[in-house]
Amino acid sequence: MRKTVYLIITGLVIVVLVSSSLLAGKAVRAQNDSPATEPGGVPAKDLPPAYDSGDPSFDTAGILPPDENPPDGVRSPSVFFSYYQVSGASLRGRNSDTGYAYAGVGCSYVTSGTGTGRILNTELPLPDGAIIKYLRVYYRDTNAVNGVEGYLTRYQPGVGTLDLVHAGSTDAFVGGYGFVVSAEITETVNNTSYAYTLIGWPDDINVANQICGLRVAYYSPYASATFLPAVRK
Repeated sequence: MRKTVYLIITGLVIVVLVSSSLLAGKAVRAQNDSPATEPGGVPAKDLPPAYDSGDPSFDTAGILPPDENPPDGVRSPSVFFSYYQVSGASLRGRNSDTGYAYAGVGCSYVTSGTGTGRILNTELPLPDGAIIKYLRVYYRDTNAVNGVEGYLTRYQPGVGTLDLVHAGSTDAFVGGYGFVVSAEITETVNNTSYAYTLIGWPDDINVANQICGLRVAYYSPYASATFLPAVRK
């Protein structure tokens, strides 16, 4: 009897330890390193991704990523996302000494540069009043040590920068092509005061870390506008 009780207790301890390890691993995954993209800039908060195609725990019952509009016939929201999307092929080095190359199907990788010298970027032209909700990062990551990062950054020209949101591939993911959706944010576009930029930032300078694209899901400022007929006197 005592032996049976001992075995049961031992089994429970093992289960608890395994569960704790898994939770700790997920916490580590949720807390990716996301240094500021600009020296002296404000870094994005390290928040768990809203969806990660490289993490099986997100693939549950065919649930759509939160930055997707529901398919026709299932549309209950009154406002739908609009999208702005760029491929990795359209990104350019922020520094003149950043080397990069095109790998095909819209993906680019860095061939030279260290730290912020690996940053590839492009502008994000959204209309005034648009409400930004999610950043999606497309990547090809076959490197089990390093990943591929994406940022949405707000500049106050000549004054300062703020990384609004960050998302990146799982370092241990070696499955190839995938995407990750950032945590939800709410940023109302103000083109009078700020400029907005999309950034791809591979963790290493090799073909195994490719940035394939970035997509912003936002609410159009015109989505809920009411148009009334002109009144003539």
